[in-house]
Amino acid sequence: MPIRFDLSWLSAAVLQLPLASEDGIEKGALILNYVDEIMAQFPALRRKFFVIERRGWRGPNRSAEAEIKLVEDIATLPETRARFPNALLLPFGPADFVDHDAFRPVACVPDFDVIQISCWSPRKRVELLIQAAARLPELSFVHLGHFEHGGTEAERAYRAHCLRIARRSAPNVNFPYLDSDSNRGLPKDKAEINQWINRARIGVLTAAPEGINRFKMECLSAGRPILVAADAGSVTQKHVNPLTGRLFSPTPERLAAEILAVRFALEQFSPRAYVLANTGKDVAIAALKEALRQLCERGGGRYHFDRIVWDGRNESLVWGQAAHAELGRLCGAGVPSGFAQC
Repeated sequence: MPIRFDLSWLSAAVLQLPLASEDGIEKGALILNYVDEIMAQFPALRRKFFVIERRGWRGPNRSAEAEIKLVEDIATLPETRARFPNALLLPFGPADFVDHDAFRPVACVPDFDVIQISCWSPRKRVELLIQAAARLPELSFVHLGHFEHGGTEAERAYRAHCLRIARRSAPNVNFPYLDSDSNRGLPKDKAEINQWINRARIGVLTAAPEGINRFKMECLSAGRPILVAADAGSVTQKHVNPLTGRLFSPTPERLAAEILAVRFALEQFSPRAYVLANTGKDVAIAALKEALRQLCERGGGRYHFDRIVWDGRNESLVWGQAAHAELGRLCGAGVPSGFAQC
């Protein structure tokens, strides 16, 4: 069967492999995007796994096959319930599973006022951060950039465009890791990224509408309030409230004004306490386990998911052709080694 979707965006993560039992096989748990397309190609997955749909972006979930749906855009919950009455819906996206044990406050004196971590893409609107920084020469900024697609010509051109603006008008913006046209050498370890976030006082997200955004949730878990563009849409703005940060009109002037306002009112925010009470891995995993328990009860199977963990980060997912190949092997005899079992 031909592949009818962009395979480069296929992602998969195994939370629990199937278990053998006296009655045959106890299903495992698998997180997928492109659920219906994959299930059409690998129907054996239906017998071996409870399938969880990972939306990870704005807009409604669309899979008819997924038994559990992570509904990132909670505004679509009524529509999703109507379209998929038998599915179990959880009001979480991948970033709701943020590892708040790894992303946490640490004892250090911040040496930046503002941080943003994003890929080099026009939809991230990095120039907006730079233009705001130019209006606040007394403050210090840092932007950690990476390449979503490994360093294409377009990505490198956008980075060069942003650097020209910064060199001309905002020398107070620091850009680490500019000596490579790929992602080699960039920080990926949670502890290192957490250290970078702790080195700043405020997180800023200048992105246009997208998903819930992992960087935002990592800032909040680390106790840093976040500023998010007011035109970013409800999904990207999720969890931004008086305890966690503010929205800003997406102009350099308004962003600069909000940075100053938050910078001098940090004691008014309690983002980590909000995360621990309302979202994060403990809350989201508990809800996911309960959904899996309900599925086991529906089918008369044994519940065996007490040990599952998932932090929603890309490092715990297999992507693209590699994910497609591993899903194929999962449908054969035996279970492949090296597949992402979180």
